[in-house]
Amino acid sequence: MADLNGSGVEYVAVDHLWANQSLTNVTDYGHSGVTPLTMVFATLYGLICAAGLLGNGLVIFVVLRYTKMKTVTNMYILNLAVADLCFLIGLPFLIATAVLRTWVFGYALCKLFYIQTSINWFTSVFTLTVMSADRYMAVCHPVRSISYRTPFVSRVVCACVWTLSLLAMLPIILYATTQTGGGATSCTIVWPDGQPITADKAFIWYALLLGFAVPVALICVFYALVLLRLKTAGPTRRSKEKRRSHRRVTKMVLTVIAVYVICWLPYWVFQVALTFADPSDVPRWSIQLFQVITVMSYANSVLNPLLYAFLSDNFRKSFIKAFECATNAEVNGALHADHSVFQGRRKSTLVTVAANARGRALHQAESHEVIECVHTATTTNVSTSVGGATTGGCLDDKVTSVSNNATTTQNGNRLAPRTSL
Repeated sequence: MADLNGSGVEYVAVDHLWANQSLTNVTDYGHSGVTPLTMVFATLYGLICAAGLLGNGLVIFVVLRYTKMKTVTNMYILNLAVADLCFLIGLPFLIATAVLRTWVFGYALCKLFYIQTSINWFTSVFTLTVMSADRYMAVCHPVRSISYRTPFVSRVVCACVWTLSLLAMLPIILYATTQTGGGATSCTIVWPDGQPITADKAFIWYALLLGFAVPVALICVFYALVLLRLKTAGPTRRSKEKRRSHRRVTKMVLTVIAVYVICWLPYWVFQVALTFADPSDVPRWSIQLFQVITVMSYANSVLNPLLYAFLSDNFRKSFIKAFECATNAEVNGALHADHSVFQGRRKSTLVTVAANARGRALHQAESHEVIECVHTATTTNVSTSVGGATTGGCLDDKVTSVSNNATTTQNGNRLAPRTSL
């Protein structure tokens, strides 16, 4: 983007550090230099970052989690979501630099920042191009494409996309560095030829052609052929069903591509306009306009998950299922905690009840022994008294002996000896 550098404009082919010192007048808003406009853009970037990480993270989760989502098209959507995540991870660095008005993260993170944000250019548009080619093969050559339209092949293609993107970004990877001047540090690109304006312009055209113009042209060709084939499909019932299915998927992919072009076309138009402008004649309002355009390019990474939810029944149902699983997991966790407490309380109560029961049983047993002892002693005393012998105590042997040997007479009849119980 255009990065004001004191007296002029330095053209850089990535969206970086719109919070440079000369974008705002530090003296107008105190020593911090944080203007209301800066805070507005920082807030917008913060919202985009949070929403984008949540949405694209959800896309990655449902594609990896649910078997029915592992289709060829969804593998490319997964790749696009990963690229968007890489793009959005750089936003906290931009927000911090906007507020602090200097790059504080060092040389290594400066290179990493450029890699993870710039690679989105090529990875996203290359993935969209591959998705368009895949739609063309699925609709126009359904039989011939069966053997290589598989999830495994799609993963190999995605790996090739990332490799090509890294190769395309080698200039930025090599020449991204930090510079210190005017009491602040910036993360920028320093070209080796000593002519930064010429090198920057050359790279803008290189990135525009390879990272936008050529892929979008190929996408238009592929989709023109797809729409033509869908329009001229046969009238059989099976053809109608297949055509309806192809239309749904094609509509979703085409909408994603259209939104991408809408969000990124102003960015590239502005970049090209800057290559023809005199740095000393660039008005301040154009830099602020470019900040708005840059927000649009970042917003594209947030819109993709919303498009999937609105245009794909499978994605919508999978999103709902994922939210339900997350909600149920929280509820089950709370219930498990409550159940554990209840179990602990119940176990303690059961122990207390059992102890009380044992105590009552022991007390009843002791009382029964005493009653039996008294009853036996009374019977023995009565029996021995009738036989003319007197005995006492509560020993079973003695009671039995007395009971066995004692004889009683009643009404002059002799009774048999008492049998021991």
